[in-house]
Amino acid sequence: MKKTEKRRRNQEKIGDPAVAALIRSTPELAGAEEAIRRAIDVICRAFEKGKKLFVAGNGGSMSDALHISGELLKGFRIRRRGFRKNEPKLQPGVPVWVLGINPSLSSAVDNDFPEPYSAFAQELYAAGTQGDVLLGISTSGQARNLRRAFETARRMGITSVSLTGIRGGSLSETADIAVRTPGGDTAEIQEYHVKVYHALCTAIEERLFGERGSLTGPYGSRHPTFDFRRISTYSLSERENRTDLERLIPPDSVTPRRSEDQGIKRLAEAAADSCRRGSPVVLMMGAHLIKNGLGPLVADLIDRGVITLVAGNGACPIHDAELALCGGTSERVPEALPAGRFGFAAETGELINAVYAESAKRLMGAGEALGAILAGDIPLAGTWRFPYRDHSIYYRAYRKGIPATIHATIGTDIVDQHPDAAFDAKGYGSGVDFSIFAQAMTRFIGGVVIDVGGAVTQPEVLLKAVSMAANIGKPPQGFVAAVFDMVDVDRKDAEDESKPGYYRRDIKSIVVRIPAAFGGEGLYIRGDQKVTFPAFYGHVRCLLESPVDGKSRIDVKGKG
Repeated sequence: MKKTEKRRRNQEKIGDPAVAALIRSTPELAGAEEAIRRAIDVICRAFEKGKKLFVAGNGGSMSDALHISGELLKGFRIRRRGFRKNEPKLQPGVPVWVLGINPSLSSAVDNDFPEPYSAFAQELYAAGTQGDVLLGISTSGQARNLRRAFETARRMGITSVSLTGIRGGSLSETADIAVRTPGGDTAEIQEYHVKVYHALCTAIEERLFGERGSLTGPYGSRHPTFDFRRISTYSLSERENRTDLERLIPPDSVTPRRSEDQGIKRLAEAAADSCRRGSPVVLMMGAHLIKNGLGPLVADLIDRGVITLVAGNGACPIHDAELALCGGTSERVPEALPAGRFGFAAETGELINAVYAESAKRLMGAGEALGAILAGDIPLAGTWRFPYRDHSIYYRAYRKGIPATIHATIGTDIVDQHPDAAFDAKGYGSGVDFSIFAQAMTRFIGGVVIDVGGAVTQPEVLLKAVSMAANIGKPPQGFVAAVFDMVDVDRKDAEDESKPGYYRRDIKSIVVRIPAAFGGEGLYIRGDQKVTFPAFYGHVRCLLESPVDGKSRIDVKGKG
């Protein structure tokens, strides 16, 4: 169990002394005790996950909102331990945002928006993200601007907590957690509110920054870290690329013909049959598939309805996006590395890190965000044009409406070297993509999984995804799995730890173990992918275009 989770559970078992003290001193609040404790729980969990607390109210309740933010942004009742080494006079705090204190925004919303009472909702919509918490304070519980904000919070996946008088009003009906206090008039209710939120702030502070608090301890690494601000970059236009438009293999250059290779033949038949039946065909790839100029063949299979999901490692979007941007990719590493220029093209780092940032901001997968950016559906700051986007696999997948996922790791891709590296966003976007991939495995009855050049990341992603599907009672069944690679490995070696083949994840997992576990069939197609993949593509084309009952197989799918 993670340390933070263990601390939180221990704290919940002990209870919050501040809440107990509140009920002892003010027994008339006993009816609100459970709701107060629930509010503390959700707010603490949000802070532990790096999320924000939004607080809002009108008039005196806005003053209360500001009061709450002041208690949480710095030490309140305890000396918060864990000071930054280089900032000894500052204290750790938690992110609290008070809605409505920007008159420029509020006046513009009131003047420009057709629906009244939208200022809080607009500010929350712009600044909030899924997992945040909104605390709305209203003595009457009828504040219309808070009601609009609560409705917006529900659509965004933001937990709402109301603090009202005993009647609660429409606000408590909308809230996920409703804290109602007694009081005969506004002033009396506000006096109870102060008691409640002082106890709430005390409990939150103790849970997070107390002696055993989940956020207590070192704040900032004691080890030296790299200063990304010192990095210098250069323009893509200055770089010589190993792959350009002339090296791409267009679909029309591959003659549809049957392959003599038995593995390719079997795989092509399975893929064509899956296309006719509407079964999934998943292509997992390493970046060399793109660098070897094979992307147009993949894109054509997407357009024909053969490939239904594409999954790449973190290098795939880099080379795919560079092709879309400038018609070239793949730098000369031996020359660039000693000069300190390897991986420092400015446009690449800015674009791909923007992809990850947009995916986190918009709560979507990184692969879909890349496709939407290339399509112009997500505008980026500055002037970005993608004149060669038709050569992009992620763009073609986005246009077709199929998932194209990115399964990235930290520190493995050149975009991680750049000053604007978005590590948290990269993890988020890749995490959503993994969830999309895993969900696809729960619907994998029949179909085909193909791995072209993905020796490490792709096999591990597939292994975990099928295990998750089996865990919830929806294991894949009756599929064909294939690996394209160059190494000379006997599949029997996959179960012998003394053999090098045992440590080939692609062979061991995709060709042997996963098919054996789920009643599938494993194929290993050995050879240069620049030869074997076009042969597979040509065989699939041949099968799809062969007449069936007077129609082409593509016509059967509505693609002819």
